[in-house]
Amino acid sequence: MAVALRTDVARRARPQEVSERPELALVPAAQRRTVGRVITAVILFFGLMFAVVALRAYMAQEQMRLDELNRDIMRARAHYDELRAERALLQSPSVLLEKARSFGMVPAVGMKVVEIPADVAAEVAASVGKIDEDIASTQESKLDDFGRIKRQVGPRR
Repeated sequence: MAVALRTDVARRARPQEVSERPELALVPAAQRRTVGRVITAVILFFGLMFAVVALRAYMAQEQMRLDELNRDIMRARAHYDELRAERALLQSPSVLLEKARSFGMVPAVGMKVVEIPADVAAEVAASVGKIDEDIASTQESKLDDFGRIKRQVGPRR
């Protein structure tokens, strides 16, 4: 079995190797603080730049959403205008006359308006049991007084 032994030669060579190493020195605390501050400032700067970019991206997304809403509003207004035009066309007298004729309706030959006296209308309403509030109420408004005075004085010209 072989055993490695150190000889004095090996022991003497070792201190020379240690002396060739550079000596370590402590860095002053002020330099460490400055480096830390610079690193912190760089991290803050890049963090701030990232936040600005993220904010701009968010603003662009919201602007796209607003543009989409504006387009929807414009389409809804155009559709509303189309519907109004269609309604106006359908309510025109010529279209109503055509529709009435297609249903077999004809214009009236003659009309006569019959005035019903108030006492007859009240008697019929009382016999049926249905009287409107405006007929049954006896309160006069201020406009009734004005109407009576206006009839007596007559129109001024």
